[in-house]
Amino acid sequence: MLTDTIIFLFTWTPYLLQGFLWNVFIAVSAVVLGTLLGAGLAWVRVKKTGKPAFVAGQISKLLRGVPTLALIFYAVFVFPAEFTVPGTDLVIHIPQWIKAVIGLSAAPLAFTSESLVVAYRSWSKGDVGAALLFIPTWINAFLISFVASSASSLVGVSELVSRCNVLIAATGSSVMIPVYLYCSFYFVITALGFTALIRKFKDSNYMSSLHQKLSIAYQHQVQSKHAV
Repeated sequence: MLTDTIIFLFTWTPYLLQGFLWNVFIAVSAVVLGTLLGAGLAWVRVKKTGKPAFVAGQISKLLRGVPTLALIFYAVFVFPAEFTVPGTDLVIHIPQWIKAVIGLSAAPLAFTSESLVVAYRSWSKGDVGAALLFIPTWINAFLISFVASSASSLVGVSELVSRCNVLIAATGSSVMIPVYLYCSFYFVITALGFTALIRKFKDSNYMSSLHQKLSIAYQHQVQSKHAV
């Protein structure tokens, strides 16, 4: 029985692995999009005053408080399945994975906005170490988005969890537990790998060198202000 299960899982590993790569792709895309937009919001919050800074802060707070799954469903229902380019007959189809990326990008967007503001304030006070904490925590934010990418299966994206459901439906419920355990194995191993990476990165020579360079840069900035 155990041997049959192992052979079964091994046989379907390429199919499941393709779904896992979709999880990675969606998570990376969501984090990149969220980081870029979040950095823009953070820039507005620290460089602008008045209404622009207030609006940027409220957007960050709003997106931070909305569940990721709700945002994914919102993106699915708000964005059309396809649209026609004005003035032409060209019809562009919007796949579900793009909507999933948009929904998943909200969490890293809010995280980046809040964390960069905190890092900037720490930098302004000369606390370079606190400012540099943004880097390992950003890696941790990617890990959270990676795990949350499994929610995209609920909107029709053929990622790992979705393919597990297809496999179980096609072969019978007797393999449900082994398949889901095997599915969780992908996420657990990846999470452990990223956790080890974060710890190693915090203690790396690169972080020490970066801390030293930023400390020197901050000192030069302070001296320049005093000279003026």
